[in-house]
Amino acid sequence: MAKRKPKILLVEPDAGLLELLASAFSRHVAAQVTCVNGASCCLDVEVGDPHDLVVVEWDLPDGSALDLAEQLATFSTRERPVVLLAHRPTSRQIIRAMRLGVRDVFCKPFPLPRFLARCRQLLGEYDARRRHCAKYTRVRELLRYVIRERRELNRRTEFVCRDLVGAHRRLVHRVLAVEGLQGN
Repeated sequence: MAKRKPKILLVEPDAGLLELLASAFSRHVAAQVTCVNGASCCLDVEVGDPHDLVVVEWDLPDGSALDLAEQLATFSTRERPVVLLAHRPTSRQIIRAMRLGVRDVFCKPFPLPRFLARCRQLLGEYDARRRHCAKYTRVRELLRYVIRERRELNRRTEFVCRDLVGAHRRLVHRVLAVEGLQGN
């Protein structure tokens, strides 16, 4: 089975940084990259086509990165990793981001190799969770099938047993009837 290409959504209003990150992800992570420049575009894209990793600029022109991270968390049952890019976040802001499910915050300027390595790690963890959930779902479906089949087998066995008991009773009645006739 061919390994599926990870999908990354970049939410960055700075076109230069957006181009740099998109190119780095394409080359070093071999990912399918979607680029948007604001929170509303991100939500529009994410509703129709969920991504495996979302990288969001802290200062968005049309909303808060933290509000966006919170909304993204409600879109998926699995925890999709969100990474924030910020200039100078306070420790309170970082703590709030982590409480909202953000997996990492990178302060600009950040070393690109370390950033890409962390994103690869997050994508690997997300893919492992996704595969585990798919396996769990398949096992549950198989279990439901086995239970259904077992119930059906029990029902058929019960029917056959009732039929055999009925046939046995009829045979006993016939034998008794024949012995009764011979006894006269």
